[in-house]
Formats: sequence, C-alpha cells, structure tokens
Amino acid sequence: MPSRPPTFRPPGWKPPQQRRKEHDKARGSASSRGYDADWRKLRARFLKANPLCCVTGCGERATDVDHEESIRKRPDLRLVWSNLRSMCHRHHSARTARDQAFGRDRG
Repeated sequence: MPSRPPTFRPPGWKPPQQRRKEHDKARGSASSRGYDADWRKLRARFLKANPLCCVTGCGERATDVDHEESIRKRPDLRLVWSNLRSMCHRHHSARTARDQAFGRDRG
C-alpha cells in the first residue's frame, strides 16, 4: 500500500493556529487599539445614518465602518464622523487586505 510522502517543514515552522495565537497576543485587545465603548456607540449611529455600502455600484447593506485615515496613523481622527465610511463586509475586508498587506506600511 502506498504511503504518504513526508511533508517539508522549514526550520522555525509553526502550525497556523499557533501563529494566529501569537499574532493575536502581540496585537492587543480591541480597546487598546481604539475600539472601545465610545467607538461602538459612534459606529452604531453611523451605520444607522449610512445603511448602504459606499462602494459605487455595490448597494449591499453596510455592516462595517471604515476609517479613511487609519487609527494608527491619525488617532486624533478616531471618532471624527467625516473620517468614516460605511462598507459591506466584503469591500471592507478587501480594502483592509490591500492597505495592510504584508510588506506595506502598517497604518
């Protein structure tokens, strides 16, 4: 009976679950990153006022609120209404992946 070939594991390789756990630990809590009770209240009001995704042609219900200028770059704009835009989850995830991709500025 054929056997499975050995899987290559480079030195220092860790399973995805362990890497994710280490990343989350280093990342800090949501509150420490600026997503506290004040943010949750503002987010709820913003989604009520802007219920649709802001991406042209989308028309989906907005579920996420995005900061145009990231909190990391501009913490002073964290709760400023004009720095926010409503997005469906698909478009928000795509924007986040594009803006915070590996090797880019983490802001």
